[in-house]
Amino acid sequence: METFLAACLLAFSFAVLALYSVFTIFFHRGKKVPRQTFEEYPLVSILKPLRNFDDDMERNFESFFRLDYPLYEILFAVDSPDDPCARIISRLRLKYPHVPVQVVVTGHSLAHNPKIHKLAQLEPLSNGRLFWVTDSNIRVKADTLDRLAQTHLREGAKIVFSPIRGTSSRSLGSLMDNAGLNFFTSGSIIAAWALFRQPIIVGKSVLIERESLSRFGGFAYFKNYLAEDFLLGDAFLKSGFSVASDYTWVTNVNQTTSIKGFFERMSRWAKLRFHLRKGVYLFEILLNPVVVAAVALPWTGRGGWILLAAAVSLKVLLEYANFLVLNNEDRKKIWAHLAFPAAVVGKDVLLLAVYLTPFFSRTVRWRKGKIGIGKKTLISLPGNTDNLVHEGA
Repeated sequence: METFLAACLLAFSFAVLALYSVFTIFFHRGKKVPRQTFEEYPLVSILKPLRNFDDDMERNFESFFRLDYPLYEILFAVDSPDDPCARIISRLRLKYPHVPVQVVVTGHSLAHNPKIHKLAQLEPLSNGRLFWVTDSNIRVKADTLDRLAQTHLREGAKIVFSPIRGTSSRSLGSLMDNAGLNFFTSGSIIAAWALFRQPIIVGKSVLIERESLSRFGGFAYFKNYLAEDFLLGDAFLKSGFSVASDYTWVTNVNQTTSIKGFFERMSRWAKLRFHLRKGVYLFEILLNPVVVAAVALPWTGRGGWILLAAAVSLKVLLEYANFLVLNNEDRKKIWAHLAFPAAVVGKDVLLLAVYLTPFFSRTVRWRKGKIGIGKKTLISLPGNTDNLVHEGA
């Protein structure tokens, strides 16, 4: 009986994960929509909050200087005038003098959402009708902004969000991180949108209409919450604003993440999801078939080992299919193919420990700082998870 129950749970888990895989593979080139010509293209302000160095940062930044969109500006937020990121920006300004650029010294905040702290200071200095918020480790194709703006103009969408592919692995930790991003994260984003029109917005690439955002009071409205991207989409939906995605992918460049770094980032995401939707979070454990099969071993006996072997094999195959389709760069590396099974199994086992962290800690690490969080990721003052701020969304 126990073996049959475990087999049913695994069948359900793989049915959902296979659906994720089908969606990511089917939409890996985006949605095929004929390009339209509009009389007027809105000025887009690209807002990039920065802190510390990311892998291959100069190439990431340069991809935004080479966009084929007709009208845009780039605003960078740095902690201090001597931020190393500023030197990269200076070189690119000289190389691409036709692109309007501002570098704004904003400092860093842990009392409020650090990213929103920077965006709120960039907002009044920008000129765009649209904001395109992107992280420093994101790289894009030349037509990415045009595709996003086309969706905004064609559908009247007030937010246009993107799925994310991970690539450029040079370490086992980064391979694990990129595999998870390409399979579970992007799969859940696309499936939720394609099936239920539920936006799961990850703030690595979000196009936002300025006028609609101003109805809330701008970015500062979300300053007291750490999961600003999710709450942004949720607030827009509840206010009746249109949200859209045409599956225009952006690339998350991750080369050197360690296994420890992967664990810390996934723990941070786990705590955010736990405090946003506990019911959905508790359900997620069923979508880790390797762990489900392993935990069931004491009750399933010899048949359980067969289930575990099958679970490991099928999970590796599913993720490997996504790896081959989505990760164009890493699939050229022999070591990545050889290490991939170990990366998948190691990742899934590690995710069991990650899954448990929200039950024991309400503090997250973010860019070498600590932030306490509460309901709906409400931020508490650093080092004091009981002193919660009650303003905002």
